[in-house]
Amino acid sequence: MPDSRQAPTPASSLRAFIAPAVLFLLLPGCHLFAPPLAAPAGLEGTLTASSPGHAKQPRSERHRTPRAPRTQRLQMRIDSESSSALITIILSPGPLTPRRSTATCALKGSVTGTVTTRSDGVRTFTIEQIDLANANEGRLRFSWSPLIGSIRTLIPTGILTIRDHTVPSSIPLQQDGRFSQTACHFRVGGTCEVQGSGILLAKKVGKTVEDLTIRKTEPVTLSGSLIHQDAKWILHIPAAIMKDRFEIDDDGTSLELLFSGNITALTG
Repeated sequence: MPDSRQAPTPASSLRAFIAPAVLFLLLPGCHLFAPPLAAPAGLEGTLTASSPGHAKQPRSERHRTPRAPRTQRLQMRIDSESSSALITIILSPGPLTPRRSTATCALKGSVTGTVTTRSDGVRTFTIEQIDLANANEGRLRFSWSPLIGSIRTLIPTGILTIRDHTVPSSIPLQQDGRFSQTACHFRVGGTCEVQGSGILLAKKVGKTVEDLTIRKTEPVTLSGSLIHQDAKWILHIPAAIMKDRFEIDDDGTSLELLFSGNITALTG
């Protein structure tokens, strides 16, 4: 008796293969065509930054154009209450023993300059002009024996002047504002009234006016500080020493001038 079962056709065989395959692909555990899992929170940025061609430069390494130096002009006045000059004169009248006399005067005037601050915070100070004068008169006296006599000297108020001659164009400032600059030169101007008394000096010296001008002092070291405090710039030079020596007559009389200045100047 012939077999009633028919042999499977090619189409039915193909359906038999496809159906399980589709079922396999739809199972929850199959990831063949499933979308990739999202990166855990906080990890995506790390992966992106570390992938080739996408590395980001640290903020500190990015190119930055350096800022131009900032310059501030300072107009400072001399504080006469805390600025003074010790004027010392050594007088050697010919064959007589030299005599020394001193006088203290308050100072007045102004200082003009600029402060330059670089982007890294380094500062320099440039002195453009110094203009000082004695704010009160100075009196000096040189005495010998009663037979020889004495010499009195008067420097009137505002007559003795101190001005800059040669100052370096840039003075470095330390972080605390301190500085020290050598090779500075100044000009001293003015006159003094001289009067001799006694048997010898009254006739020899009499009453006259002597020139105290120094066209260019010996090298002076400016040491002090420039600080910004309470919205003001304060310049302090505690000891600026200037000196010179010159002849004042044909008899060999010489005069040595020593100027020691304690200078405080401030803005505002």
